[in-house]
Parts: sequence; structure tokens; C-alpha cells
Amino acid sequence: MAQCKDILLILLFCILISCSNSNSSEAKTNSPFATATINADIVESAKFLAGNPLSPSSRLFQLTLDKRYVSYVDEIKKSWERLQKKNIDAIVKWRNENLPKKYNKTIFYPFSGPDILNAVAFFPDADDYIMFGLEPCGDIPAPYSLTKEQVFSGLWGLRASLNEILNMNFFKTINMQKEVSTNEFNSMISIIMWFLGQMDYEVINAKKIWIDDYSMVTTIPAVAKQNHYIPGADIYFKDSSGYIRRVRYFQINVIDNSLLQYTNFIPHLESYKRFITIIKSASYLMHNDNKFTRIRDLTLVHSDLILQDDSGIALKFFSPYQWRLTFFGIYTKPVPLFAHRYQQELKEKFDTLSKGPLPFSYGYNNGVGKSNLMIAERVQ
Repeated sequence: MAQCKDILLILLFCILISCSNSNSSEAKTNSPFATATINADIVESAKFLAGNPLSPSSRLFQLTLDKRYVSYVDEIKKSWERLQKKNIDAIVKWRNENLPKKYNKTIFYPFSGPDILNAVAFFPDADDYIMFGLEPCGDIPAPYSLTKEQVFSGLWGLRASLNEILNMNFFKTINMQKEVSTNEFNSMISIIMWFLGQMDYEVINAKKIWIDDYSMVTTIPAVAKQNHYIPGADIYFKDSSGYIRRVRYFQINVIDNSLLQYTNFIPHLESYKRFITIIKSASYLMHNDNKFTRIRDLTLVHSDLILQDDSGIALKFFSPYQWRLTFFGIYTKPVPLFAHRYQQELKEKFDTLSKGPLPFSYGYNNGVGKSNLMIAERVQ
């Protein structure tokens, strides 16, 4: 009898192990990007930029022993802990209490610049993050191909590019165009990789892409001057369970006149079908009645939920028959640069319907207790 019990226990243990392995495998294979190739050089480069530990066998390991690298890591980690980690932790807690637990797996982030940080903080369970901005993608970082002096020059350039987002949780486009280059490490691709590294994701691959004249993604650049290819980049990253996600960034100006030339962009966005949209520090561009109408219409038509500050889509464009609106935080007035975008009706909504101050900083009116968010949920 004792022997039978032992056998049953062993069988039960094997079943549990098998189920555990099966669940782990399922977590990895359910991703639509489960077959993404892992590029060891990019894995190491992303860890190096983020200041995360590298194996002694890495080609970059010796660089991590240099006092300049130690100083770089010390500075960025202190800045992250002091300024952004607390903000992100507060967003996570608020998210768990106020956002739907299940949502569309495609996140759309117009006018994002390289800010994958907030997209992942609010919606960590998505598969695909679609972003765009005016800034060029730049090069895929390759520190192993540079001289030591170029490496450290690049690291400090990256640190300079991160100053505003670490302090205020938004980028100023004009400053970004001055500070972000297309080489070494202070590029859009490098900054996105850096953020993912701080959020404990592992970047596994990155590649240049283009939207071709047929609104399809290609890895082959245009061969003719008359082509209107839109440059971009795909970055693949995984969490601790091995689940692989993708962030896709494009460089484009979406003012209506530009989209008359780049007719391939809106159809490409429409190919993703349904979105969850996040908007932050968007320069009030979609408030315009006649300049950014196409991107605004696309966002309203294809979004199931929109999370935005007051710089996103103006309140007047949300039909009460199509959207249920919830307000968080405080709305006083836009910062002086955008004072003309003040919305009296929005002020009245926040004064009477807000669910209380936000425990994190978000958008131009940065600072705990000073920011605002509106959640618009489609009802039909």
C-alpha cells in the first residue's frame, strides 16, 4: 500500500510539472510574435544602454568596467529611481483600480515620439504598440562596432536626450529635434530600447521598416524618388515569462496636407482594425478644425477606448451618443504656450465629475495632483 501511495505521489508530481511547463510554453507561443528571431547583438546592446547587467562573456563586458560607464549607469539609475519609477509605480496602482482588465491588444499612440514608457505602463498586456512622431528613427545601436570614445560620447548623448522625459514625463518636440541624432545612441530606437530596459523588459530584436506605396510594411527601402515610403522601426521585446511584444514607430507629419502626399499612412493604420488609444502631450493638434482632421477621424472611428489628457482630442468631438466619458484629476488651463486651447466646457466637466486628483504626473501640467485624464469608452 505504501508503495502504491509513493507511485501515485510521483505521478501527481509529474503531472503538475507537465502542466507548469505547458503553461509556460503557452505563455510564450500565444504571442503573435512568438517566432520573432532573437538577435544576440541587439539583446546585449539594449542591456548595455539601459545599464543592465551583462554576462562576462559579452563583447561589451569590458566597457562596463570603465569608470565612465559606471558613472553613466549610476546617474541614469538614480534619475530613474528619483523621477520616473515613482511616477510609473503610481500609474500602475491607478491603472489596476480604474482601467479595464481586458482590452484590445493593439495600442495606438499618436504624436508619441519615443514614449513607449507610458504606453506600457497603462496597457502592459498588449501585443502591438503603434507609435509615430516627427523625429527620425535613427540607427539601431551597435556599440560593438564603435570606438571606445564613440561609445561614451553616445552614452552621454543618450543621457542628454532623456533629460526632459525623466524630469517632466513628456518630450518637447523642438528640443527633441535638436538633441536627438540619427546615429550612435541618442536616436528614437535607442531611447525606446532604454525605456524598455528600465521597465525590466528584454529587447530581443530591432529592424528598420518602411510603409510602401501600397500601405504594406517592407524591410526594403524605396528604390525610386517618386515613392512615398514612410520610414519606421520594429522593436521586439519580451517579459519575464518569455511573452514577446512589438513596438512599431514611424516618422511622419500627419497634418492633412502631408497626408495628401503620404496617402499610404491612413490605410496602413486602418489595417490594424481596432485600437486602444493613448494620447499625451500632443500639442493640441487634433483640436484644429481643419489641419489634423484625418488623424483625428481615424482615431475616433477605430478606437474602442481613448485615454488622454486635454491636449488630445477636444471634448466637442466626442458625441455623447457614442462615448461614455470619465474624468480624473484637475483641469485648470493649458500651459501658456497653448493658452488658446482652453475648453470652458471641459473645465465644467472636471469641476463637477472628476473622480479626484491623479496620484501621478501626466502631460504638460506635470506634477502629482496637477494633471488630468479623460477616459472615453465607446458605447456604440
